[in-house]
Amino acid sequence: MKDKEFSPGRELSPPEKACACPLGAIPAEVWLRLFRKPFRKRHPVVFWGVGLALFALLGFFAMRDDEAEMFDAPERLALVSVRGVIMDAGDTLQWLREIGRRENVRGVLVRVDSPGGGAAASQEIYDALAELGKSRPVAVSMGALAASGGLMVSMAGERVFASPTTVTGSIGVRMDIPQLQGLLDKIGVGQQTLATAPYKNAGSYLRPLSPDEKVYFESVLNDMHSQFVGIVAEGRRMSGPEAARLADGKIFTGREAKELGLVDELGGQDTAHRWLAQKTGVPFERKLLARPKHKNFWLRDILSAWFGLDMADPVWRSPVFLYQF
Repeated sequence: MKDKEFSPGRELSPPEKACACPLGAIPAEVWLRLFRKPFRKRHPVVFWGVGLALFALLGFFAMRDDEAEMFDAPERLALVSVRGVIMDAGDTLQWLREIGRRENVRGVLVRVDSPGGGAAASQEIYDALAELGKSRPVAVSMGALAASGGLMVSMAGERVFASPTTVTGSIGVRMDIPQLQGLLDKIGVGQQTLATAPYKNAGSYLRPLSPDEKVYFESVLNDMHSQFVGIVAEGRRMSGPEAARLADGKIFTGREAKELGLVDELGGQDTAHRWLAQKTGVPFERKLLARPKHKNFWLRDILSAWFGLDMADPVWRSPVFLYQF
């Protein structure tokens, strides 16, 4: 028997009502609205143009808010944080330059929590802080660890604070030369190096140092060591021999460091902040200016904090001179 055709004006019989699809009752206009292209595809120029404009506007106001908080207020104290292994001083130096350009920054609080790091990077930060200290007071607060290069940075402070259990000291310099020749021999990999001068290839990771090379590098280390001792003597107003007696690589607690003259006072960051506030007249309750935060590559941070490795200049590629505990 031929099926009956459905027309809008005809009443459905009970069997037909049971078999009819419920989606057929949805008007066609609804289906058209449901499956049409989204606005971003129908008007891509408008969609992305408005999105970029909003993004730029939010960024502008965020920068304005940071700038207002940092430098539009009256007299302020700035915070400089030196944390982790010191391998790249670029961000810290940039922040110190910014502080130095602002006349409303009356003092600088340096928070050091570092085992030290690269000799050059540590000394760069010390030099920049010492220069900044000529125009405004600098107070240093040592955290859990302020050793070797971390101690060097601290020597720029007019007054240095440490907790009784702070680990500091470790005055000295060391040189790390990775040795990979055994591993390379096992896997059958080698390298030949041609040099135009006898010491040009000194410190190669493919062979141990020769006796002459050891003497050569020891002279370099001794020069760096004497510079470190000189910085301690100048920063702590000691004689050269007094500073040299402390420069045997030993670490000290904060309490021992105070007795030895490396630290002025025992106390935490708030203690140092209160001293600086009293010194400058800037209220202690006024928020410290801190360097704007930026996101870092998490793997680089882990390698730097745990192993002292810098992804941009890995220590396994060349000898590294370190003021590091």
